[in-house]
Amino acid sequence: MPSGAGVLSDLCQCLKGHVPPAIDWEAVLGLANRTLVTPALAAALASEAEIPSEVAGLLQVIAERTAIRNRLMHAQLAEAVAACNAAGIKPILLKGAALLARRGPDCADRLLTDLDLMVREEEGAEAIAALERIGYGRFSSTHDDGQGVNLGRERDAGGLDLHYRLKRVGRGRDAAWLAASCRPFAIGEARAAMPSPAALAALFVLHDQLQEGDYWRGRIDLRHLVDLAAIARDEGGIDGAALAALFPQARARRALAVQLDTLAEWLGVRIAGDRRGWRVAFQAWRRRAQLRRPGTETAFTLTSWLIDPPFGLFEHSGAAARGREVRRMLLEKKATKV
Repeated sequence: MPSGAGVLSDLCQCLKGHVPPAIDWEAVLGLANRTLVTPALAAALASEAEIPSEVAGLLQVIAERTAIRNRLMHAQLAEAVAACNAAGIKPILLKGAALLARRGPDCADRLLTDLDLMVREEEGAEAIAALERIGYGRFSSTHDDGQGVNLGRERDAGGLDLHYRLKRVGRGRDAAWLAASCRPFAIGEARAAMPSPAALAALFVLHDQLQEGDYWRGRIDLRHLVDLAAIARDEGGIDGAALAALFPQARARRALAVQLDTLAEWLGVRIAGDRRGWRVAFQAWRRRAQLRRPGTETAFTLTSWLIDPPFGLFEHSGAAARGREVRRMLLEKKATKV
């Protein structure tokens, strides 16, 4: 197996708590750092006595620093939710923010870069005003018009993204849609809405496969794959039917199937679902082939567009907007993905 796929395989074995023989620790730690899973690796190997002392020491330092950062971000999250509550708004916790809230302020096995909250679009102006009252300011937004706003404060460990609906996954994926799969959740005195395990898993899959285009690009966000495995483990499994029900379109269901195959292949976590169809088989095979021959990504991406065109999922109209989307999917690189 070529070195790139081999290192990924060794890292995934370690994330499952098993250290492969003749492991190249420098390469594995380098990939873990690049894909932001070093805190998860530290947790997975915390009781492993066979790893070198210098590796164990490094992982312990990473876990301690992650815990410090996450305590700060947990306090930031509680403050932001409380500010929204003061304006009569109960935000929905998304992705890493939901995981951090579920695990509590002592979470040390998951690195967060920012906090994601969702509110109804008609609540957006009030939510922004409430957050501005506690010192947040607007930054240049990565959101399209009507999708949300990026906020931040200099004193915080991470930024805050306020969403009204999900990006590039079709219309109707807004706060009202997600609220149907949420339950009340307390963060200290603050009150938020927590997605169900299936809905939280769906958010990670929708973000990677459709929003960031990994279904067509053949890329893997290992940190989010680890998140899916953890959600399944914490809940004793994820209801595959409930998860699939959040992906009504045929193309979206195929994207889900490919991600579930990837989860089973690399982290050994199996979630029931429909994997039928030659497009699903092609995309699963393509991911393995691309890992072994990274220079094939563009050719495979163009092929993916031909056999399962992405534009029907995206909300762009007009040649200019679609041109930007083509350039984004072909040229935009993200170092945290493999």
